[in-house]
Amino acid sequence: MIGGIAIATIYWYVLLVCAALAVVLVIFGDVFDFDGPVDPMLIIPWLTFTSLLGYLGETLTEQSSFFIFIVSGIIATVLVFLLNFYILMPMKHAESTLSASEKSLEGQIATVVTPIPIQGMGEIQLKSVTGSISRPACFYAPQETEIKRGEKVLIIEVRDRVCYVTPYESMLKI
Repeated sequence: MIGGIAIATIYWYVLLVCAALAVVLVIFGDVFDFDGPVDPMLIIPWLTFTSLLGYLGETLTEQSSFFIFIVSGIIATVLVFLLNFYILMPMKHAESTLSASEKSLEGQIATVVTPIPIQGMGEIQLKSVTGSISRPACFYAPQETEIKRGEKVLIIEVRDRVCYVTPYESMLKI
């Protein structure tokens, strides 16, 4: 007992408070950007797991409260590490769209949809597994002739959603 309150009761109240904070962090977690040394997205689950395991340990076993706290803290640390490593970190680095990123377009071959004049812009189309995308395009280096509709181009660089292309000449003659 701590201050006349059973330890299992303390674990229970900490579990309820942490569950409420977890709901708040899920809803508003993207609004707040925590760049400090202590990330609430890891502290709240650690407290939740520790209090859950501590509550279960206090009600189901006859071990000492100190031993139950240490074991539940160790198990919670492992669970939070796995949560962070396999769920939170990949979600932070995941792209929110299925379309290709601009850097992944570089080096790909596209088809001209709208002719690309010598001093101007045209339009190209790329086909992929997720569908096809169209982007504005202009020449990467000065050219002598325009590229007509249906011809192939090689994307050299992508800047500000504009593809800089050069005529594509296949090495294989079929």
